[in-house]
Amino acid sequence: MRLTSRGRVRALALLCTALAGGCTTTVDGTGTIAADSTVRPGGGGAPSGSAAASETETTSPSGQPTRESLACPAGKLIKPSGAPYCFTVPGGFTDVSKSVTVGATIGSERFRSAVAVNRRDRDLIIVTTYELRLDSDPIADAVLERELQGVLGQLSKRGFSFDSTTAKRVSVDGARGFGYHATEPRNRLQADVYFAFRGRTELEVNCQWRDAPGDVRRGCQSVLSSMQFTTVG
Repeated sequence: MRLTSRGRVRALALLCTALAGGCTTTVDGTGTIAADSTVRPGGGGAPSGSAAASETETTSPSGQPTRESLACPAGKLIKPSGAPYCFTVPGGFTDVSKSVTVGATIGSERFRSAVAVNRRDRDLIIVTTYELRLDSDPIADAVLERELQGVLGQLSKRGFSFDSTTAKRVSVDGARGFGYHATEPRNRLQADVYFAFRGRTELEVNCQWRDAPGDVRRGCQSVLSSMQFTTVG
């Protein structure tokens, strides 16, 4: 099925942690991993954005690496207007940001972008940001992971399965990241989902596949390695 079709797509997407608005937790951030996504007609399109101005990489008072502005290289970029992030479109992927919609989300989502493996509508990478109510930099890793585990527990009751609720620790643009692997047997979907925190920005990278795991995982690593995001969502 082509991306321009009217088919419905099940997406493992959009977790919100307790730090972002719209979630009921003690820390005040993330939403649900599962939602119906629709790829609307005309889903293809040229990647948006251009190289930004100078970057500022410093260290926050808590010692966390921070970024005040973007410095995205010229090329095939995703950089929505006003968004606190940019990344390079992986080879073999198409920008479908304007054609993918996700329902049943939780949290104060600010920006969403998506790229998909060419001519496949269930193999895609969705990038979402939330503006946090609190500065996440002083919050301990264990607290952030505990909040994420609470969300995973809620999702498990909705039919989602996780290899482990202990996160894989990653670095995204120098920021702290937490990774999980999810499956949704009903629609034969799998996803590697990553959450990264910097200042008042929470970034989610959801790499979902049904038919092209190798392509999506390759593209996912490309997105993570080229990602830049700033401190304010």
